[in-house]
Amino acid sequence: MKINGYKPTGEVFKAYQQNKVDKNKSNKASQPAADSVQLSHEAKFKKEIENTLKELPEVREDIVNKLKKEIQAGTYKPDAHKIADGILQERLLDKEI
Repeated sequence: MKINGYKPTGEVFKAYQQNKVDKNKSNKASQPAADSVQLSHEAKFKKEIENTLKELPEVREDIVNKLKKEIQAGTYKPDAHKIADGILQERLLDKEI
């Protein structure tokens, strides 16, 4: 019995490898570009505010030193109305949250 078109195993393997390489090249070329994200103006503004707040010192030394001096000198007079307003505002905020 004679089989026409028979190729040795080595040649078949080479053809398979070449086909595999060609497919990989075509897959890479057809892949879409990397994902990207576009932030809204509101998100950008929020990020700017967050960055600005991070730059602010946790303790405002100038105000603390001023109050210390006033307390030591006996000239510190807190405004009772401002304190009461602050307490009420804080309570209102707690109810909203």
